[in-house]
Amino acid sequence: MSLRYKILTALTMLPLAGLTLFLFIAVSTFEQDKIAYVFDSSLSFSKTKAQRVRAEVDSLISASQAILYGYSPDSRTLAESSSSYFDQEDKLQALKLYALNSDLGFYEQVIGLQKPDGEKLLIKEQENITALIQSAAEETIVIKRPEGAQNVILALRFGDATDPKHIVAIAVFKAGQFEMTFNESSGFASFLVRDDGARIFGKDFVLADKSTWDTTAIFKTLGVGGVPEGIAEVKAPNGDTYLASYISVGVGKLHVLSLVDKQKALVAVKTLLRKSFLFFLTVLSITTIISVLASNSLTSALRYLLFATKKVSEGDFNVRVNVKTNDEIGRLGQSFNTMAEEVSKLLRDTADKARMESELATAKTVQETLFPESSADIGPVQIAGHYQSASECGGDWWYYCDIGDKVYLWIGDATGHGAPAALITSAARAVASCIQSGPAIDPGTAMGILNKAIHDASKGRMMMTFFLATIDKTTGVMEYANASHEAPLLLRHSAEAPTRSDFEPLNDINNPRLGERPDVKFKTSSVQLNPNDQVVFYTDGVTDLRDPEKKAWGERRFVKSLSKELFECANSKDAIDGVINTLYAFRDNAPLDDDVTLILAKFKGAA
Repeated sequence: MSLRYKILTALTMLPLAGLTLFLFIAVSTFEQDKIAYVFDSSLSFSKTKAQRVRAEVDSLISASQAILYGYSPDSRTLAESSSSYFDQEDKLQALKLYALNSDLGFYEQVIGLQKPDGEKLLIKEQENITALIQSAAEETIVIKRPEGAQNVILALRFGDATDPKHIVAIAVFKAGQFEMTFNESSGFASFLVRDDGARIFGKDFVLADKSTWDTTAIFKTLGVGGVPEGIAEVKAPNGDTYLASYISVGVGKLHVLSLVDKQKALVAVKTLLRKSFLFFLTVLSITTIISVLASNSLTSALRYLLFATKKVSEGDFNVRVNVKTNDEIGRLGQSFNTMAEEVSKLLRDTADKARMESELATAKTVQETLFPESSADIGPVQIAGHYQSASECGGDWWYYCDIGDKVYLWIGDATGHGAPAALITSAARAVASCIQSGPAIDPGTAMGILNKAIHDASKGRMMMTFFLATIDKTTGVMEYANASHEAPLLLRHSAEAPTRSDFEPLNDINNPRLGERPDVKFKTSSVQLNPNDQVVFYTDGVTDLRDPEKKAWGERRFVKSLSKELFECANSKDAIDGVINTLYAFRDNAPLDDDVTLILAKFKGAA
């Protein structure tokens, strides 16, 4: 056989085998990497859910403990303050205390507090109460959700089981936070289960053939066996494969279970295989043409190319061919170098992107907990708000709370947006929590504390505009301090539709931005609110919002929309929704350049 045909044979068969091996290794490596990424994301997703469940359970336990602080084991009575706290606690629907009767050897009820919904549930579950008490006496904490109920039953043991004075509390709480946690839409199906796999929260898991897969069977397939967390591939009854992860909540023998269809998770692998096959055919065609035109002088270059191909098939993507000619073989070497470099870059970029997406998803989930409910009535003050971030994490933050006889309204805008700005809002939320736990202080003092915390957190490199106001429930006096934030608009109550001149900007004082200097003393001012007066707080993202043609909404359109909605809507939530609908209709799905925050506070009259 002539050298020409030997080259043709060699360059056809050897690259065919090498590229096939490379394709197999590359796809196999990418598939394994993708599965690892999905498992990591699934476990991270489960951990986030478990943290939220643990926080909610701790909140329920704290609410129960707050009432039981007033319990006297000797007289078996409850202090009046505990009963008052029970009436004020919205989540808590019923609370019964059981003490051990040593003579008769069973637990008898000593305290019973209930609201209508909780009483009905306990009556319905009466036959299961004895078993629940016994389980709590042995396990300390037991959580149960009766079938079809919108509540959750929490059984707690207080005191050592060997102490004859220990008690068991049976508390009924609203399950709204649990429902929201496990019914929200995502790429994973998630459930809250007991250690035997029995589902407590989460929708029915429906397979492709419309059959239902019970979580008890899934947990049995996983074979948990006391391990706090883990990942595994599991086979469904219909033959489909799912990637599963579970993690212990750390309390009440609860676990969070997450599932995702393996075929859906590996769609990218099929795309890579198809493109790699086309690329493989292209390279093979080029190799065949070059081999026909090759001569004896090209055999050395072919040996170098074959060597590099084998290195790549072994997983070494850093190998490069030394190109000495500009003919077909030389260009093939250049194509090979480009291919190896792109594949190497693709693997690096895939790993970096997976890590960044996981971190941003976690940060977004954490930041969502910084904001309050969108509407509330605190005494005579009716509050409604709206927040929309321009990216995964935002720099705007708003909040409300009451301390004593005063309702506090907080709104701020950190420099820029994204993860750095979100960290500043986290610092502001932490300070607000500390202030909320203490006695009422004036806005200037609270602003000084915020300023010191943000300056220390950012070392003066990031700042935040802020406006803090307090409304006295009994007098209607609103005190406020402004740190270079947009001045809120005060609208006095009137029987006539308001005009632009009826909106009074609260701009009689202004202070430096938070974080600019550590030793600023913030000045305050005050204004008397009359019944049905309304105050509008906002950030510059509202007036600066732009439509697809880059035209700003502006203050004129903003005030015009406020005039209409505040006059026509009796409820603050309806008024805010109306303004936001008008705002987003103008936006017409254009990307946001800045976060959008809008708050409305209505003073209905002295308490």
